[in-house]
Amino acid sequence: MRITLSLGGNAAASLRQEADSLIAAAAEGVADATTALEQTLRRQVVGAGLGQRLAGTWRSQLFPPTATKASGEVWTVAPLVIQGFDEGPTIVARNGSRWLAIPTANVPPRSWGSKAPGGHPRRLMTPVEVEAAFNRDLRMVQPPGRPVAYLIMDQLVAARSGRGFRQATSRRLAQGRSAQPVLMFVLVPQVTLSKRLDIAGVVAAVETEFPGMIERHFEQGA
Repeated sequence: MRITLSLGGNAAASLRQEADSLIAAAAEGVADATTALEQTLRRQVVGAGLGQRLAGTWRSQLFPPTATKASGEVWTVAPLVIQGFDEGPTIVARNGSRWLAIPTANVPPRSWGSKAPGGHPRRLMTPVEVEAAFNRDLRMVQPPGRPVAYLIMDQLVAARSGRGFRQATSRRLAQGRSAQPVLMFVLVPQVTLSKRLDIAGVVAAVETEFPGMIERHFEQGA
């Protein structure tokens, strides 16, 4: 004996319509959640005083929905920087070095396109790059009994533009500009970043709102 159960006519059409509406609502909800997550993470970075540039490293992408899946992705193009301010780690020197070199405002900027670990632009030169740029060694000064030291570049003159420094050539000295030592880097054994971001908290908040986003679109399409 064989028993066949089927659903046809208006009832089947109604169920198909409901299923289509639910799929569409889910896709819209995913789009809303993805946008909300990206924008909230950006606002958090700005609110933490880390600037619009770092906030703009958060990006998002929506993938074409299918009959069984709707998805989006949010990521940052500066993961190490974001991770540092999210976790508040202690950073120590690498490769056996005793010191971390913290650049001052006197350090020249690097050329555009230079990258640091993590893929984000590195704005300022390293000590080795500063020595190469000025063709002169940095001089280390360490006050007695203090866990800090300084890297100074001697014999520099202020740029005529007022921005940065140049080598003290005879021509520049003849113009009346005075040669001076310039502090380039502060050396410390380690640095502890303060925790200024809460990525997990933002994600949890959006996850809580996510079902409501889908429901709202479902009701609007009903």
